[in-house]
Amino acid sequence: MIFGKRKREEAAQRRATLRHDVTSQGWSWNDAQPPCPFELAEASLRGEHGFDIWPVGLSEVIDGSVEKRAFRAARLIGYRYSTTNGGLPYGDRRETTGVWLELPASLPELRMVDTLATEKDLGLALPPLEPSRTADGRWQVEGFVPAFATDLLQPAFVEVLSSLPPLSAVVIRAGVILAYGSRDYDVPTIRAVAHTLDALLDRVPASSWGRADALVAGVGVFPNHDADGPRLVLDRRLVHPDWKGYGLGNKIPWQEAPDAPSNVLMKRSEAIDRWEAPSGARPGLNVSAHVGSASLGTATPRGIPTVASTLLPGPRGDS
Repeated sequence: MIFGKRKREEAAQRRATLRHDVTSQGWSWNDAQPPCPFELAEASLRGEHGFDIWPVGLSEVIDGSVEKRAFRAARLIGYRYSTTNGGLPYGDRRETTGVWLELPASLPELRMVDTLATEKDLGLALPPLEPSRTADGRWQVEGFVPAFATDLLQPAFVEVLSSLPPLSAVVIRAGVILAYGSRDYDVPTIRAVAHTLDALLDRVPASSWGRADALVAGVGVFPNHDADGPRLVLDRRLVHPDWKGYGLGNKIPWQEAPDAPSNVLMKRSEAIDRWEAPSGARPGLNVSAHVGSASLGTATPRGIPTVASTLLPGPRGDS
């Protein structure tokens, strides 16, 4: 996180060094870009207590390739919504690192949580599967399709998976394989993670590609205060909300993500979420406000928004 002039100067020097190292690899660099697709932001930057982090943007964005596949790496920057003792809303900066590759075809959603992680995991937890750990004991397995996890987590796949440095999790979701939450963000770490993700894709069983069913269609409704993990069910998943992050969406433009302050204060009038009326609802603007854990306003049916998901165009496979 960024604190004070000295810290900003140190961060700027670190970014300059990384930029030099990145360009010397023949990779491209961007200081800042808009947030990644929301499904990826949710997977890695959801928040400690339900969804309470609004993604602001990406910083230190790297586009490169390993072997035959392209990858992207970035710091994902967001703000966690909270309130002071006096009820004033504010946002605390949160961030994580991520490296991801596109899938060549669809796969069911799966999350493999690293028990050796050193960084706080801010990602979306999924229901635990059985068996709940990989054979080497390192990775906790979460998802919706147990048979897919069984088919995928064979010894050859797990051996490559466990060559990764400690990080929060590896997630298959929304058409990508994503590794996030590594402590280090430098060229050796990024290259090693990208190479490993590339090797993992080569070890996916041929019968798993294109496999899809309703459980991985990326649908859900807004789960305001619902718990994650074992209690999470498909009709309570936030995939693509039509909201403004408790008002934080209007505070920090993505161009300022690299030097975004450690916290931002808001007026109470700013901490309002505006939703487009779902299809079939009565016309008008639905407004709700959040003060601490309380929500003010009429509960509005959110519908079930379906957006870009783990499913890709093409025939549906059996599960």
